[in-house]
Amino acid sequence: MKVHLTKLSLIVLFLLSFVSCKSLFGGTEKIADITKSPSKYDGKIVNVKGKVAESFLVFGAGYFVISDETGSITVVPSKTFPKVNEEVEIQGTVKNAFVVGDMSLVVILEGGEEGKKPTGDNR
Repeated sequence: MKVHLTKLSLIVLFLLSFVSCKSLFGGTEKIADITKSPSKYDGKIVNVKGKVAESFLVFGAGYFVISDETGSITVVPSKTFPKVNEEVEIQGTVKNAFVVGDMSLVVILEGGEEGKKPTGDNR
């Protein structure tokens, strides 16, 4: 009986630590969740993960688009630009750049402690 209680306690402790770590460090958001409800995310820091679909850079300024299985979103980087087809994880602040009628442009301003982290070795 005591052994079962100890095992159960360890399992519960593991599950609680896993859930609290995810809430502390966050997971990654699905891009479609952000683009479908931009006002819910506006001004909030999020993590998104996906593949760079396009990149535009002129005189050190520009943007890139990251895509996951649910959609695409524009990222305004604070550091270097990733290559097209590179897998990345981005942490940044969601900004609803503009709204015209039912159209809007939602962007992520890259920043925070993590910034851009490559998730795969695509060299």
